[in-house]
Amino acid sequence: MKKLIIGLMFTISLNADFTDGNELQKWMNNTNKENGNRHSVGLFKGYISGVVDTGNNILFCTEDGVTRGQYMAVVIKYIENNPEKWNQGASVIVLEALTKAFPCKNKK
Repeated sequence: MKKLIIGLMFTISLNADFTDGNELQKWMNNTNKENGNRHSVGLFKGYISGVVDTGNNILFCTEDGVTRGQYMAVVIKYIENNPEKWNQGASVIVLEALTKAFPCKNKK
């Protein structure tokens, strides 16, 4: 079931993204600036929060106490280290970053 959900999310996001990695990267750059554009900062934080709220404990798994700042840091690092993926959908990029950083352990 989990593989089906992941497959559907990636398929849908590859075909119908409103936001791509280039736009996400622009928002991120404003987040990194000392006096960044508040609108862009809010968009970036909100986007990451939405993906976390949707995928946590389904597509990736985090322990209690992980902060929004930690999620953002993981995504920022992933975006900075993978510029070749900026043309992909933002949801794909964020999910890849979070699933690599916070994989679900097999539950028996």
